[in-house]
Amino acid sequence: MRTVIDRWVLLLRTSIEILPGGLKEWESTEVPSGAPNPSQDFPFLLVEGNLGIPKKILCALYLATTSVPWRRSSNIREITAATSCILLLNPAHQTALNSRKRLIRDGHLDPEKELTFTELLLRGLTECAKQSTIWDHRRWCFGELYGVMGSELSTIPPCVEHWSTPEERQTFPKIPPAAIQHELSVIQHTCQTYPRNYHAWAHWHFIINVCHALVYFHSSTTDSDEPEPLAGRRQDFLDVIIAESTRLRGWVELNVSDYSAMHQLCQIQKLIGQLLHSGILVPDSAKNLTSSSLAEQSLSLVTAFPSHESLWMYLRITLGIIPAENRTAILEKIKAKDASTTSPFVRRLINWSTKI
Repeated sequence: MRTVIDRWVLLLRTSIEILPGGLKEWESTEVPSGAPNPSQDFPFLLVEGNLGIPKKILCALYLATTSVPWRRSSNIREITAATSCILLLNPAHQTALNSRKRLIRDGHLDPEKELTFTELLLRGLTECAKQSTIWDHRRWCFGELYGVMGSELSTIPPCVEHWSTPEERQTFPKIPPAAIQHELSVIQHTCQTYPRNYHAWAHWHFIINVCHALVYFHSSTTDSDEPEPLAGRRQDFLDVIIAESTRLRGWVELNVSDYSAMHQLCQIQKLIGQLLHSGILVPDSAKNLTSSSLAEQSLSLVTAFPSHESLWMYLRITLGIIPAENRTAILEKIKAKDASTTSPFVRRLINWSTKI
């Protein structure tokens, strides 16, 4: 059984999916030339690096690993294979994740390969995407792979409400811009497969937090001795923040019930405002990313979809971050459209506005 587990672990390359049924349902499936046919020796479906595992087979493998004393084993290959199998069926298995952390710390498992493996889990398994432990494991792997900032920040970033403290920034990994962009694409995919994914959005907040800190970490990297792929440039990280803010605005328009996305969009707007205020971000590069434009978007969305409470909450947050005169003008527009204030959402909004 261990040989079979080892084999499919080594073949994971592109994506992974749990298929319904068992070998019987899939053994007659036609596969491309050169791909292995599902059989007793290889009861999986492997097509161009995409691995399909029949659920009955996975359950049998999971039960087999429980009879293997991998927790006390010194056999690296056995631990890796067993924990990989366990995480496919139970991605929140903390003992399996801790065992893999030990392998990484001891130099037996490459953290970059671990990030690839957990990405396969996140992209292919809906159950995995909603587990906070997997996202936390990825954050830990980033620290092992790239190292943490510690006290190396060349300029201390100012504190922004709801973002990191100086103490927290010391634990942030020094992730290069390309890896940050890739991680954001992983998060986006999981939010598409599992809507309103709180844990994925919390991880998104962490990644943008890291990106913001790296703007200051690399504020004087022109003469840095650190290799360019790792160091990146200050503008690279600023570009990521701007691009992500733009993307989120489009996401909110297509996902009008995703309040987590709306909340994070308003949070990233605070970072952009701080970067503009400090002169690090040039106004021309963020001319369409103002708090007022967010308020206009939220007003447009509640007008189009007035029954979505999440959009009214989005409007409320955006009104809280724009100048008072702009807020008054928008509230007057809302009152004019619903003079009788029969909508409970309008009544709550007006009630809220009297208290700020």
